[in-house]
Amino acid sequence: MYKIRARYTKTDMMKFISHLDLVRLMQRAFRRAEIPMVYSQGFNPHPKLTFATALSVGVSSEGEYLDVEIKSFIDLDVFKSKVNQVLPEGMRILQCKYMEQKSESIMAVIEYASYLVNVRLKESAEIEQIKNSINHFLSLEEILVLKKPGKRNNDNKKEINIRTYINQLELFSIEKDELMLKMVLATGSRGNLKPEVVIQKLAVDEQIPLEIEKTRIHRLDLYAMVDGKMVTPIV
Repeated sequence: MYKIRARYTKTDMMKFISHLDLVRLMQRAFRRAEIPMVYSQGFNPHPKLTFATALSVGVSSEGEYLDVEIKSFIDLDVFKSKVNQVLPEGMRILQCKYMEQKSESIMAVIEYASYLVNVRLKESAEIEQIKNSINHFLSLEEILVLKKPGKRNNDNKKEINIRTYINQLELFSIEKDELMLKMVLATGSRGNLKPEVVIQKLAVDEQIPLEIEKTRIHRLDLYAMVDGKMVTPIV
């Protein structure tokens, strides 16, 4: 058996499908492409297909990853070509690599995600003023948000400090009435912080005049930590 790790896009209309629908779509695509997938044992066998952290509906990405186990060796260029022929518009395999069979799953290794976030300004603001607000935000030791309990958790809401989840936050550009921010945030095994939460805190705590409801988020890539350095899952 072999394990292939693939990086793929989720853009255009595909950004509106749920994670469950994505799983089903990929399973069908691999079957249509005649990829010899390995199936689990038992009453209801399913393909051995593992995805990285789920992407929120409405968020586009050029850095999604999956692991698929296959029965027999296939040339990676052939694999990519055959799968791309059956994927819908907005989804494409960009890279793929054979992994050691016993290597950790993609879900287990991911710790950070990078994003570009476009958000409208309600009113004009000086670029230095915005930079100062972001710098002040990052200088805080605590940035508290209320975390809702899970469906199976009867505890009350609790405050969590999201500052430790923010690896990078910078003003990438400003044009007319729109900001573009770059963020690197914890996700997966390290925790999970969505860009929407950061935008909300910048608007409320730092009084940056943002139209939160007009936020567009694009995920650039996912990262693992190796020897204290951030690296992509396909290196």
